[in-house]
Amino acid sequence: MLQGMEKKHIITISGKPGSGKSSTADKVAELLNYTRYSSGDMVRNMLAREHLTLAEYNKQAVDDHALDEKIDTFLRNLRTKNDIVIDSRLGFYWIPESFKVYLDLNMQVATVRIFKDAMSNNMRTKGGELADSLDLVAKQVQSRMETEQGRFKNLYGVDPYNSEHFDLVIDTSRHSPQTVALTIFDTYRRWLKTTTWKRETSSVPLGFSFKNQY
Repeated sequence: MLQGMEKKHIITISGKPGSGKSSTADKVAELLNYTRYSSGDMVRNMLAREHLTLAEYNKQAVDDHALDEKIDTFLRNLRTKNDIVIDSRLGFYWIPESFKVYLDLNMQVATVRIFKDAMSNNMRTKGGELADSLDLVAKQVQSRMETEQGRFKNLYGVDPYNSEHFDLVIDTSRHSPQTVALTIFDTYRRWLKTTTWKRETSSVPLGFSFKNQY
């Protein structure tokens, strides 16, 4: 963590697809009575207006950085605020003085979560069979991560999936949404009282949690 910087009451949450960033940000903001912001919501609203899918946008964004620039400006402007939680892939980069949280997880678990979420939202993938659909989702997630890594490294020289950038790393594979939020809440309160900080990690042993309903 950067030392000698004033502690701001800002939490930025990043992580892998399917790790529960949005639901976690909601719960943490509720616990702290903070205002929640999401660059993901901003992207989805813009894509809806442009009639683009996320996959189409990621392909287009390799050369066209107009949407990235809008999101960057949005995030930078949040640095003047206090008592906020930000769900954003690059929030940690644009607000380095924030309490930076990274949500990690096993990619097989991520694939199942994303597939279940797609089905619950009446989205359909090609293939028909469950195994084929899960395989397709796994490939899409991997492709998305590789595209974003390449784009952000080219634009900013930063890998958004490198957990070394963060103050707290949580493996959400076996956490419940509630315990993830409480872990952030407790650790953040300790972070606010310190002058130096060493990155902490949190995970739950196999079999601890049987229900993960992100």
